[in-house]
Amino acid sequence: MDFERYAVELCRGRVLDLGAGAGPHTLALQSVGRRVVAVEGSADIARLLRARGAAHVVQADFRHWWRPGFDTVLMLMNGLGPVGTLAGLDRFLAHAPRFLAPGGQLLVDGAEAAPSRPPATASSGAWPPPGEYPGEAWIELSHAGRVGRPFRELYVDPETLARHATRAGWRLEVVFEGGDGAYLARLTRPS
Repeated sequence: MDFERYAVELCRGRVLDLGAGAGPHTLALQSVGRRVVAVEGSADIARLLRARGAAHVVQADFRHWWRPGFDTVLMLMNGLGPVGTLAGLDRFLAHAPRFLAPGGQLLVDGAEAAPSRPPATASSGAWPPPGEYPGEAWIELSHAGRVGRPFRELYVDPETLARHATRAGWRLEVVFEGGDGAYLARLTRPS
């Protein structure tokens, strides 16, 4: 996607790829000489990252792990999704400055909030319930007839992200807007 290429171009200095997945951004950054640490929560995916050539891989849940001194923290492919809820977003925004070197940046992509019902919910009543943010989605993954446990995934529109970022002491700039409500945002801390 165009915004992913642009995000990689915006990376500077030492980069932390949080929620690296199979590593397309880590590998692209390494190919142009960037020092990158890839953090991935899944042990299987972390092994795949290493096998694909990622030089520095940490298998950890980024919501509980941290190392200081990164110039860029990169979170792509609905990068804020794993925070799950707006309360989780607030916790992450309070935690994230620990990753950054002075003058560092957090690059995240996002998408407009789209309501989804929790799994196995009766169809009565309005959804989302009054006062609940529609981007706090319930996700169930299935494969070969097996269904995993439901989990929360956050889809946050730029205006909501800006409100939460400002309250947490971040400055937000939308640096790329794609179709269907997708966007790339840069968050920095005021000097």
